[in-house]
Parts: sequence; C-alpha cells; structure tokens
Amino acid sequence: MFEAGSVEGFGAYKREVLLDAADCVNGVYEAWWRANTLFPERALSERLAMAEQAIRELLAERLIVLIRDESDPQGSEIPPSDTEEVLRQSDTWVVAYEGIKVHFTVTSAGAKLVSEGGRP
Repeated sequence: MFEAGSVEGFGAYKREVLLDAADCVNGVYEAWWRANTLFPERALSERLAMAEQAIRELLAERLIVLIRDESDPQGSEIPPSDTEEVLRQSDTWVVAYEGIKVHFTVTSAGAKLVSEGGRP
C-alpha cells in the first residue's frame, strides 16, 4: 500500500482531488491523471497508488462518493460495501471505448469543507 506520508505534497494533491469533485463530477481516472501531472518524476505505479489512496481516504472521510452515472449522481451511487471491489477493477481507472465506468463527486460534507476552506 502507498504510504501517504512518504510523498511531499500528497496532502495538497488530495485537496485538489476534493476541489475537483466539488467543481463537477469526475471520472475516477482523473485523480490518476492529476497525480501524473503533479508528480511526473514518480513511477507510474506509484502515481496510480497515490490516486487510489487519495480516493480511498476521501471516501473513508465521507467527503466524496463513487457513482456510475454522472447524469444521475444520487440514483447511481455505489454502496460503500462495494467501493473496494470497484477500485480494484482496472476499467475504473481508464477511459474505455464504452466510456467512463466510475465517477466521483463531492458529498454535502465535502462541499461544506471546501466552502469553509478546510483540508481533508
């Protein structure tokens, strides 16, 4: 597992992922792309691990939720009991021919934290 404390800037990166979620619905792959942009010197596998860790932490803090359909966030929320399985699937982290499989969006608690200028 990725050690969040082992990378300087991980907290700021995680906050950017949350800010992205507050701005609009995002494909989970976008968290990985953000890590690719911010940490190009890191190994690809480490950047993916960073993205996974940020998403897991934000989910655990109930600041974001995973959804299947960006046009119906509330109606397509993935239950917390299924998130680990979903995050382990490779098609969660890529844009496939069929489109984006899994999105994330901010919860009311996440939106409140962002509006108050707090940090996850």
